[in-house]
Amino acid sequence: MTAQRPTFGKKVSGTPPRRALAGAQAPLSPAAQAFLAREIQGSKPPAATAPLPWASQETPSSFGSGKPVWGRRVIARLADELLVWLLLYLVFNAQLSAAVSTYIVEPEGSPAESMAAVTLFGYGLLFAFIQCVYNIAMEASSLQATLGKMMVGAVVTAKDGTKPSLGGVIMRNTLGRFVVNIIPFYIGYFIGLFKADRRCVHDMMSGTMVRQRLPGGGAAQLGEVFA
Repeated sequence: MTAQRPTFGKKVSGTPPRRALAGAQAPLSPAAQAFLAREIQGSKPPAATAPLPWASQETPSSFGSGKPVWGRRVIARLADELLVWLLLYLVFNAQLSAAVSTYIVEPEGSPAESMAAVTLFGYGLLFAFIQCVYNIAMEASSLQATLGKMMVGAVVTAKDGTKPSLGGVIMRNTLGRFVVNIIPFYIGYFIGLFKADRRCVHDMMSGTMVRQRLPGGGAAQLGEVFA
């Protein structure tokens, strides 16, 4: 009987050697690389960007975004100016009446006539200041409209139909209103007739527009102003 000779070295097994994981050394596919890039990019905090001075902050409007209007805003403007003039007349009735009477009766170029003209000019500046503050306060509020605009069913919005920013409303009623008023023959206003969005010069400067207030869009009542 022959003894089994021992074998030295690498042990031979009946089981075939386990192969290395397939693809461990292979490059990633383009789809996998894109996925990893998205994951890495998503883990970084977004960089903060400062908003533009008059940019709308995408505040949802309380009213529907109706079609742009032009004729309604003309009627609203006349109604608002009449309202402010009526307020001035009620408060300064005696002074205004005396200044107007003196300006008409006194000879042209006389000291009294010149003083009356200066007085009336001062009331004109006061009217412009009150009109400006009134427009800003009403259009920047949740109503987004003056009393005249509410009367004709119009509302001031940003270009995209959202609530206008405070900076945009201020620009609209200060520098924008000044520029549109010094353009001869009211061209700054009439230009809105030939534009699809009905925007005048002060609308374009401030990034705002006047739209029709949609029914059921949260339309405010006149009584809400004093609520």
